[in-house]
Amino acid sequence: MKLLTRLLPFVLFTSLVHAQPKDAMLLWPDGPPGALGKAEQDIPTLTPFFPDTNKATGAAMVICPGGGYARLAPHEGATYATWLNEQGIAAFVLKYRLGSAGYRHPVMLQDAARAIQLVRANAAEWKLDPKRIGIIGSSAHRPAAIWLRLC
Repeated sequence: MKLLTRLLPFVLFTSLVHAQPKDAMLLWPDGPPGALGKAEQDIPTLTPFFPDTNKATGAAMVICPGGGYARLAPHEGATYATWLNEQGIAAFVLKYRLGSAGYRHPVMLQDAARAIQLVRANAAEWKLDPKRIGIIGSSAHRPAAIWLRLC
């Protein structure tokens, strides 16, 4: 177990070198509901990371980086996405609205639900199985992942 704990950060770091994200897309093209402004912090986005086509399984995960709704932990976005890509899983890193920018529940969950909806809506174009799309979150989003699974 100690060996795994020591190797995991190295594996995650080295996988970051192979990351090839596409451009971030707007989560709400017509403007997010309940937006408090038009600054970057008010505009949620979704950044796709696709695996090599020879590894692609058709599965996908939406990643909600943790940070206690105060910030988005940078090591929990692209790093997780590139690791998932190595497993043949497409990944989508969500930049959601934060409490530190004045947002309160259920805004964060709306952004997470919209991210899943957007990935499902584009599943055919991205060669994904809409029944194999999940969500993972760290820190603040653990309860959100459970809630969204029940929807």
